[in-house]
Amino acid sequence: MDTRKAFKAAVVSSNGTVIKGLQIFIADLRASPHSADHEKRIKSEIVKIKQQFEASNSTHGGDKLHQDRLGGYQRKKYVAKLAYIYLTSNTTKLADILFGLDQTLILLKSNVYSEKFIGYMLLELLMEHKSVAAEIGERLVPYVTKDVSSSNDNFTALALNFLGVVGGMCTKFAFNEDLVDEVFQIVRSPTSSQYLKKKSVLAFLVLLKANLSILTDNIKRKQIWIQRIVSLLDDTDNYRLTLASLPLVEYIARNIGPSYCVRLLPQLTDILYDCIVLGTSTGKSNHFPTEYKFANMPNPWLITKTVSLLNAIMVSPKEEYESQNSQLLQSANIDPENLGKLRMCVAKAVELGTRRINDPMEKIVQNTVLFSLINFAPKLDPSEVAITNSVDALCELLRSNEINIRYLTLDSLIKLCSSCGKIALDAVRYKNMNLIFHLLNSERDSSIARKVIDLLYILSDKDNVKTVVDQLLSYIVNAKYIPDPQIRSNISVKIAILTEKYATDSTWYVQISLKILSMNFSTSFNDDEVWHRLCQIVVNNPSLRKITCVQLVEYLQGKQLSEFIVKTAAFLLGEYVELIRDIITATDMFNLFSEKYFMVGNLTRAMILTTMMKLHNSAPEVGSKVIKFYQLELNSLDIELQTRSFEYLKVIQLSKISGNNNLIELLFQPMPPFNTKSNPLLNRLGSLPLDTTTNSSPLKEGTVAPPPYTSTASLPLVNVPKPPISRHSGSMMSFPSTTGNSNTLLRGLDSSYADQQLSPNWREGFSRMLQHKQGIFYNSSLMKIVYRIIHVEPHHLKIVLTCINNTEWEINGLSTSVISARTHDNPEYVVQNIEFPSNPTIQPHKRQGQQMEVIIRRSMDVQESPILNINFRCGGSVNNLSLKLGIGMTSTIFHGDSDAHPQQQVTLPQFITRWKALGNTLGKDSECVVESMPMRGLRAPDTDPDSTDILVGQISQILKRMGFDIVEQDTVKNPVFAAGIVHTKSEGNFGSLLKVQCRVDGKINVTCKTTVPGPLSSYIVECIKTTVAG
Repeated sequence: MDTRKAFKAAVVSSNGTVIKGLQIFIADLRASPHSADHEKRIKSEIVKIKQQFEASNSTHGGDKLHQDRLGGYQRKKYVAKLAYIYLTSNTTKLADILFGLDQTLILLKSNVYSEKFIGYMLLELLMEHKSVAAEIGERLVPYVTKDVSSSNDNFTALALNFLGVVGGMCTKFAFNEDLVDEVFQIVRSPTSSQYLKKKSVLAFLVLLKANLSILTDNIKRKQIWIQRIVSLLDDTDNYRLTLASLPLVEYIARNIGPSYCVRLLPQLTDILYDCIVLGTSTGKSNHFPTEYKFANMPNPWLITKTVSLLNAIMVSPKEEYESQNSQLLQSANIDPENLGKLRMCVAKAVELGTRRINDPMEKIVQNTVLFSLINFAPKLDPSEVAITNSVDALCELLRSNEINIRYLTLDSLIKLCSSCGKIALDAVRYKNMNLIFHLLNSERDSSIARKVIDLLYILSDKDNVKTVVDQLLSYIVNAKYIPDPQIRSNISVKIAILTEKYATDSTWYVQISLKILSMNFSTSFNDDEVWHRLCQIVVNNPSLRKITCVQLVEYLQGKQLSEFIVKTAAFLLGEYVELIRDIITATDMFNLFSEKYFMVGNLTRAMILTTMMKLHNSAPEVGSKVIKFYQLELNSLDIELQTRSFEYLKVIQLSKISGNNNLIELLFQPMPPFNTKSNPLLNRLGSLPLDTTTNSSPLKEGTVAPPPYTSTASLPLVNVPKPPISRHSGSMMSFPSTTGNSNTLLRGLDSSYADQQLSPNWREGFSRMLQHKQGIFYNSSLMKIVYRIIHVEPHHLKIVLTCINNTEWEINGLSTSVISARTHDNPEYVVQNIEFPSNPTIQPHKRQGQQMEVIIRRSMDVQESPILNINFRCGGSVNNLSLKLGIGMTSTIFHGDSDAHPQQQVTLPQFITRWKALGNTLGKDSECVVESMPMRGLRAPDTDPDSTDILVGQISQILKRMGFDIVEQDTVKNPVFAAGIVHTKSEGNFGSLLKVQCRVDGKINVTCKTTVPGPLSSYIVECIKTTVAG
């Protein structure tokens, strides 16, 4: 519709006359009876337009000045025709019309509104294509900047509208400071018209989304600009500007910090109160302007956007505990007046939502407001009555014939029950369970069916779990139409979790679990986790073993059988065959497994082979049958089954030769209990909340376990089928020590940084980066990383990394990230990626580059340097590198020979004078002494004291590469004296003096003094120690 309006305006010239040529062209295309005629007309027009554009740029008599032979009217007409061709061909003619881009840019120079309008219109259509954005993005910036700063409001409006549409498609706009400044000037200027302010706010939001550093790089700008933006909402009566400003403010709250927007709570409360409470009242207090009402609801767009912003700056007590974000508001911190108004708004929305309305549009608007407010209600610490009323209102909407209404209602019920807990859950359980069961059995939409199942899972407790499970099982078995086969899998997982969590009857638990596994679903059902978990529970609960084994035998004796039952039987019956001797003989059990063997897949067959071995061990009477079966499987087409059968035969043979079963007893020891408390099925719940309440079931929890055939892990089996995960895997995992975690917490490190596990051999590149400005940062058989450090300013480093593929295969999926030790509470440094790898694929022996900036703001410990994470795939393997960048306080020091930052050389008398002055003034507060520092990797001197000259030379070279100035000494070379200036952005610059005493045993004593008390001297010595000692 907007495009049609644009062309309706496009066919009218600046003086109000119709662009006749464009009208005739459109009429010809519409009158073409065949597509071939249509295509022919378009091609002829493109040729004509191209000729006209080429003629307009022709030169005469060698004169290089362009002669504009078209004029604005003709150029506008032809560009409009190109736009129509692009649209009527469904964008397939893009390549044929790109020749008109230069003429389109000329239209932007025009001072005629209609010409400029046509130019911007075509560019808005084409800029979504990356090729167009790359070709003219840079050239467009000055035109747009000029129009944004124009005194003609119409031109400014066109440019702002253009930015709002394409500002996120081309980064050239967002990263141009002049353009961003001009847009913000309109936002902040008190003389700007409301019309332009609305457009500028939306355009600024698009630019900010494309470049968040607009408000984050400059602290002063960040504070001033955000204050200006937030102040746009101070005028609560200006609904038009408020509606445009709310998305920008919400984006700032969510991505920069909610603390800047917390002060808006009173204004936002007034907006909601005026719209919902006063605007819908029937009394004289209703002064809400009718022009802002839609479908008998006062400004529903303003209501939903206001609630969305409130959600961004407020948090419920439960969410606050999980997020640990102290900047967010809680209901306890809101004054009673505003909290009361917000609660009244929710109550009024619930009241409006229960009204009977015949108008479909009014019903949609009313329900939209209701869902928005009810999802917001848990953050207001609502009363029991308010929660119950909200639940009742939502449950009424479940009877709606509208699919979208039912879906949104279920989604809101899930959120409300998860946030408000028992009160909301009981309100649904005691009044509306039958309605939800009816919805489950009658719903044909898969998305709604999933929501119903999720809601039933949340509503389950120890009192109704059997009813819920029976309904879900009935749905799986008897439903005439299941919209999505994957729903069966989801239901099975939820049933398994519910029965484990709430089961008080062990027999019922086993029956339900086996019933789930016995169902023959489609091939999409592939839930090994369900039978894994059942086996874990049975192993950990001796009382369940016989019950489960008896029922498994009954299932094996049946005609129809699921492969999951066979797997479970192979796991458990082999372990606990002795418990059911009175029910079935070992021979009959062997016959059962032999019968099922050729009805299952190779993985299950491998398990059955192991089960037969256990039967042979516990019941010698089946020994001959087992041996014959193994001999038969030596001819199997599957190499794993061949290998397994051969090895088991070999084990039996060795046992007979030795005359005892010690080897078999050793290999097939009883399954030990599982010792960790984790349920892998919980990972299948998706977005549903994890209930942390105490498990009411007496069942002991276990961890992921191997099936019984992994008992032969000591045998060199070939291509062993993958077990559910070894019960011994926990001992192979490395966990950070308690002490280490405590230290990181005390130092205030971000958890994402403290949890990093650095890659092997990271120290070599780390120490190299501290003393060399360029070199090899990391090298392996897969990848080499080369670095180069460029000093933009002494405290501002640009690090250029180059990743080189060392292999003969492609490296795919290359991605990098940098993790800082601290990102909050005045961090010591700030790291920002300024250029990511341009291509995630690196061809063999090719390279990809990345650039980042590090700004050192305060004194920092080199051990808290940024960590670079690199992820990539190569040769079928997934690789992750975690490497610490060698950035410390010595990275900001420059020696006197530096051309970029020269400084005065220090003489020996000056050094001695300053050394004594620092000692007299600051004493030990600015001094750090480390003795007997080892010299790993350096050439050690001989026992002769004179040979320390070699070590002195080595130390001098290292210190000079690190940036220190070496004090020249004519006589005694040992100790080495050095000086340097440390630079920081926030705290300023500090001098440092260094004395390094080289010892006969190849070690050194280091003493450092700085012009400021505190840990700076120890940070410098730590850099030196890292460099020379590793």
